[in-house]
Formats: sequence, C-alpha cells, structure tokens
Amino acid sequence: MSEQAKSDKSFDNLVTILIASVAVLVAVIAFFQNVVSNVSDQARRSAQRNSIDATREEIVGEIKYSYEWQGAYQTWNELYWQIVSAEDHGDYDAAERYREVQKRIVDISDMLGNQNYFDATDGTAYTQAYRSEKFVVKAQTLYETYLAESELGNITDNIADNMIVQITLLTVALSLYGLSLALAGRVRWLFVLVGSGIVGVCIAWFSISLYQYFSRPVVNHIAIQAYAEGVGLSTQGRYEEAIQKFNIAIAQKPNYAKAYYERANVHYSLGDYSTAIADYEAARARGLDDISTNWNLGWTYYLVGEYEKALETNERILQNHPEVLGMRMNQALTYLVMGDLTRSKEQYDALMREAERQISQARSDQKEPPSSIWFYMDASAIDLRNLIDELDGNRNYWTQAPAANLVRGDHSEIRDFAYQQMIRLKEATTALEYDSRLPTGETSAQVGTFVFGHVTGKDNEGYITDFEPDTDNAMSYGEVSFDVQFTYSGPATEQYIWKVFIDGYEYLPLRRVVNQDLSEGNTWYTHFGFDYTNVFYLAPGEYLLELYIDNQLVQSGILYIE
Repeated sequence: MSEQAKSDKSFDNLVTILIASVAVLVAVIAFFQNVVSNVSDQARRSAQRNSIDATREEIVGEIKYSYEWQGAYQTWNELYWQIVSAEDHGDYDAAERYREVQKRIVDISDMLGNQNYFDATDGTAYTQAYRSEKFVVKAQTLYETYLAESELGNITDNIADNMIVQITLLTVALSLYGLSLALAGRVRWLFVLVGSGIVGVCIAWFSISLYQYFSRPVVNHIAIQAYAEGVGLSTQGRYEEAIQKFNIAIAQKPNYAKAYYERANVHYSLGDYSTAIADYEAARARGLDDISTNWNLGWTYYLVGEYEKALETNERILQNHPEVLGMRMNQALTYLVMGDLTRSKEQYDALMREAERQISQARSDQKEPPSSIWFYMDASAIDLRNLIDELDGNRNYWTQAPAANLVRGDHSEIRDFAYQQMIRLKEATTALEYDSRLPTGETSAQVGTFVFGHVTGKDNEGYITDFEPDTDNAMSYGEVSFDVQFTYSGPATEQYIWKVFIDGYEYLPLRRVVNQDLSEGNTWYTHFGFDYTNVFYLAPGEYLLELYIDNQLVQSGILYIE
C-alpha cells in the first residue's frame, strides 16, 4: 500500500471517529433538550393553573367580602343606629325588634358570626383580618407561585432553545465532516478544522447549558408562603409578626426582592425610616427597580433629610416616565425643603401642565380622567400643608414632613412659598375638575371671614332672621349640622364651590356646588350636615372649609368639633 493510500485511510478513520463522536453528542444533547422541554412545559402548565386559581380566589373572595361588608355589616350597622334612635325616642319595643334582626344577621354571616372578625359589643369589624385569612394570603401564595413557575419556564425555555441551536450547528459540523471525505488534498483538512471548531463551541455551550439547567431556580414554597402570610399580617397592622414572616422568606430566598420591599413598607409604617431605606435599596438592587420602589424610597429619603438621594431616586423614574404626577410632586417638594425655590417652582409648573395634558387627553378621547389625578393633586397640597405646620410648630398626628431643623434655607421664605404653591395646587385641582383647564386671571370677589354657628330663626318667606355664632369656632360632639355665615362683594357669580376637609382630608359627602348669584346680596349662609337623619352626628376633628369662586380660593376657615 502506498504512503498516499495509508494517509487517506488514516484520514478516513479519523473523520469516521469524529462523525461517530458528534452523532453521540447530538443524541446526548437531544436527550437533555427533551428533558428540559418537559420541565419547561410542566412549569408553564403549573404557572397557568396557579394564575387561574389566584384570579378565582381573589374574585370570589372579593365578592364574598363585598356581601359581608356591604350587605351584612352595613345592614347590622344601620340597625344599630335605628336602635339608638328608637331608644332616644323611648320606643324600646322597636329597639328590641331591631336587636332580634341584628342577631339573625350575625347568625347567617360568615364574618359577623366569628369573634375573630367582629366584636358585637362595640360593632367593630376586623375586615382586614377577614380578607387576609379568607382569601388574600391564599391568592397571594398562588400568584407568587405563578410568578416563580413562569420564571422557571422562561429559563428552561431559553435553555431548550439553545440546545436546539447546538444540535443544528452539530448537524452542520457533520455535513462538513462528510464533505471532507469526498475531497482530496489539504482542502479537506479545512472542512475538518471548521467542523471541529463548531463542535468545540457546541461542547462549551452545551456545558454552560447543563450548568444553567442544574443550577436553575426552584420554586421555594416555604419562602412564598411566608411572604404571603407577611403581606396578610401587614394589611392587618400586625407589623412585628409580618416582619418575622418576611425574615423567613428572605432567609429561604435571599434574592426575594418583593419580600424586601414589603418589609420596607412595614418598617416605614413603624416609623423606622433608616431600616426601611435599607430594605428599599435591597429590593431595588435585586431587580425591583420600578415606580413603586423608587417612589417610596424617594419619599423616605425626603422625610429623613437626605434630599440629594431623594432627587436622584425621583429622577430615576421621571426621566422615562414624566407622566407620574406623584413623583413630580415629591421632586418639587424636595427642592423646596432644600431652599431651591426656582427649581421647586419649575417642578410645580411642570406638574400642573402634565395634569392638564392628561385630563385634556382623556376628555378628548371621551373618557373620564383617572381618579388618581385628583388624589395626587390633593395629596400634594396636603404635603405642603404638612410642611407649613411643621415650620409653624403645629405638627398634627397626620403630619408627614421632615423635622424643621432639617429644612435648609430661610424658613420664613420657604413657608411663604409653600403656602403660595398650596393655593395654586388647590385652585388648579378645582379648575381642572370642573373646567378641564388651569385657572387664568384673578377674581375680584371679596368674601369676609367665616362665622360658624347655627341659624336660629327664619321669617314666613324663609329668609334668615337670626344666627347664633359658636364661641371660638368650636362645637361639642353631638351636633348633626352647622351653618356658615359670610359676606360677599364683587361681580355676579354663576357657581361657587365648597370643600370640607376633616383632619386634613376632604370629606366628599359635604362638598357643595351651588349655582347662585352672590352679588344679589351681602350676607349669606350655607348649611352643612346630616339633617336628613336623626342617627348620625358630625365626627369630632378639625373641619377646614374652603370657598372657591371662579375656581379661585377666596376664603377659608376652621371649625373644631370636640
């Protein structure tokens, strides 16, 4: 046999071995691809099932809760007030009949019939405990399991897809080996080398895929259950117990970003801002870098006086989502407490323009603007009111603002600016709600100081003849209504709006929109309260009344019910 024949024989043997080896490798990869695909399919089917179950639990749970709250409890509560009214009028037989109906309602109610959810002695309903134990924890568990299994499905899907590509490339390598057998000379070695290079890449890639498969995340049911129970406890205000549950979840799954986030919310509720910040940062570092996390983190930085970090956190979202009004408000507020009034005003201006744009867009599309717009606009005005109260040394239990010593710059100047922006926000909110555009110009209407009291006399035509003012704008608890006396001078009016805030928050049932021309008289009276019933009283607290004419805040006053 010639040397050439021996060389060809050796080459053929080598290529044959390579082809056989690659064929075995293809079989191995195909086997694992089938295994990984099955794992992926199982994870996705389980995820879909848990998603459906979570939705069902939440919907059915909310329906049952709605019945218990809107049906059973509200009826029980109405009967309670009927009992009070009957006893006040000496009709004890009627009161007893109402009690019997109450007892029957308790007997057929899942919530009222359980002492863990309802205390019949004082009528307290522990609704969050009921919701948590009946469906919130279970629905949360199913939803978190769905997310974990979806993540597993995505990972294994990607691994399986990579293996298919590896098999395809190895098929190409086999073709190159086969072609090399039909060639002579040095060129056949080029096909072998290229094919072998492809095989080498595939072996390395397959090794990585195997590592990813065997190190894939598992669905940690212990962590998920602890997390869901922590969410349920936190909604009930059982914060220390909730922290313990979140600790378990994090110990089981150290990168559980949502557990860090919820634990941060609990620490915030307890007033432990430094620990809350650490947990928000931990959640963000583990991938939960969304609007909610940054919003809460930025606000907490604001409260503790770390303003530069608050600005950076807010801007992290605003640069891509300028439509998030709440974070724009917080950005404006943060510049304000830093003493940078110019940038603060720029942010408030941008906020109002964006709110106007969103409302105009919604109504041009023949849709109602999102209710969140009004909520956040009101909240921004409340935040400014809180800052003013803090600077005035008039902190209330609802006040949320940095301590006065953390506010930089001239406090008097900052306070005046805060008051101006608060009025602007209130007027802008009113104008946007009723006219869909920001207010323009100023009103020449003049309204005198509010006098709170009760109308005590009317003539035969219904005109008020006597009014009894309250001492120091204060009333004792037990009143069902009050009247406000005010004077007016100025141009004719078509409409004016009253807003009533109790302890800082508007109480919408007392809002009044009056279509009347105030220029026809000088002294006017407006009535507020529950005269339509004999069982409800005005709640104790601070009542702030605001009067808007032409969407301008023209007067305000405070009444205390003690």
